[in-house]
Amino acid sequence: MHPKLMYNMEEKIRCDYVPGCQYKIWQDGGQFCFTTDAVFLGNFPHVVNKAKALELGCGTGAISMLVEHRGASHVTAIDCNPAVTGLLRRSVEDNNLQDKFTVVDGDICNIKDYVKPESMDLVVANPPYRNSGNQRQVGTIACHEVTATLEDFFKAAAYAVRYRGRFALVQLPERFAESMQLAFKYGLQPKKLQWVHSAIDKPAWIFLMEMVKGGSYGMDVLPPLIMYEKDGSYTEQVQKFYE
Repeated sequence: MHPKLMYNMEEKIRCDYVPGCQYKIWQDGGQFCFTTDAVFLGNFPHVVNKAKALELGCGTGAISMLVEHRGASHVTAIDCNPAVTGLLRRSVEDNNLQDKFTVVDGDICNIKDYVKPESMDLVVANPPYRNSGNQRQVGTIACHEVTATLEDFFKAAAYAVRYRGRFALVQLPERFAESMQLAFKYGLQPKKLQWVHSAIDKPAWIFLMEMVKGGSYGMDVLPPLIMYEKDGSYTEQVQKFYE
């Protein structure tokens, strides 16, 4: 689903497409490359007209590009890994998006150094999933809480998003209760939830949640998102993201 334009076997640098918007995205096979969870999150939250958006832990920027494509007027993308922010800057230039993006090399724990308080209409994040267990060798920072915890992401989002603005994230089901607790702690009211299953008869493997800062009680639970048919092909739900 991601046609390669170029591949350097020595450096493992390649240029792919972001599904659904056809932006070029540079990635490094030695780092963590975006997957379907980024595609789902990039299409999940409501994007107000001319929104100012922020992605925490942006990686190579697939989610940021999808949010921009869906109508955000400007996206600030922050990550502590210069290897991936460098690739994102290259992608921004190749897609002529210099006026739409600000790419920041920084730690989300120091968000106050980079972003004004309550300055964003939307904050998105695909935080590290794991806070325990064996660490993977590729994409360690992206997958494990090495530099920031899940709470750090909630705290940064609550600082940056405006009153009645939105924070959307993707996480593992095993961290759902923790996410709900953190949402309430930082004044982020859960308003929309969707469980994602690999197959209709399989347990959910991730969830998508959108919160509103200072929002009222009440949450919409969307129909589950099923990834694969019995024959292994994408369902119609997923195919629409790749059109």
